[in-house]
Amino acid sequence: MPYRVAADLLEQMFPVDSGTDPETLRRHTLRAGGALAERAVIRPEAAAPVIAVTLDSTFIRSREEGERHLEVRVGNVETKSGGRQVFGAVAKADTDIKVLIRRNLDAVGRTEDTELTAFTDGCPGLRRILTDAGVVEPPILDWFHIGMRLQHLKQIAGALAIGDLARVTAKVVIVTEVDRLHWRIWNGKAKNARKSIARIRTVMHHFRGEPGSRKSIAPSRKLWTALHALDCYLSGQSAWLVNYAERHRAGLRVGTCDHRRNRQFPGEPPDEQISADAVVTTRR
Repeated sequence: MPYRVAADLLEQMFPVDSGTDPETLRRHTLRAGGALAERAVIRPEAAAPVIAVTLDSTFIRSREEGERHLEVRVGNVETKSGGRQVFGAVAKADTDIKVLIRRNLDAVGRTEDTELTAFTDGCPGLRRILTDAGVVEPPILDWFHIGMRLQHLKQIAGALAIGDLARVTAKVVIVTEVDRLHWRIWNGKAKNARKSIARIRTVMHHFRGEPGSRKSIAPSRKLWTALHALDCYLSGQSAWLVNYAERHRAGLRVGTCDHRRNRQFPGEPPDEQISADAVVTTRR
């Protein structure tokens, strides 16, 4: 929030004598931030055998025309015992994100014997930062980013119009294959994801000419775009994909969020091609 608004809030909520002068609050804030950055790391008494490191980036849009947007790198380090440190830094600023990561690792008990597991969205720049910070093992592709793409794909597939039997049949195939696509990636079979993508593309012609609206693109066009984006994403990140289900069963992290709320798949659906006749027979 703007410093002026922050000053008003602090005056109402906390016993501080900041007044409503935003420049005074700004100076106090920067002074406190500088003191925190220079503070010596307080190491915990117990060493951490395992630490999970997550690193991501985003952009803060500028309020004014012509001003550059700020790229911000954010992340956290966590231990199994509940120790946690969060950090963030603006790119191309004075703060060295690599030093910041090392300080936070030390603050939760990192030693030479600590096993470090990192998660990113697959950005090469973030991987380089982690390597420079001493996280030498290749980072795992964060399930959160995969899950968001799959959820988007499911929502689009569910919105496909079904004006005739051919489209009804095609939609059943698409929804089934999107479900199967989720299962394959979650269970470490992402190399077979192209089978599901190819099957979806096989029936997409039934939605050719589907009209959009003045405010929205046709769902079939959205699906095609999202499918292509997911295919490119998985192809480019294949080296950092793992068996997420296996890690989850072992009590290990799969990304920046807890996956317990995600759907669990009891088993892979039949792998043979779904025919139109089979779908129609089932529906009858």
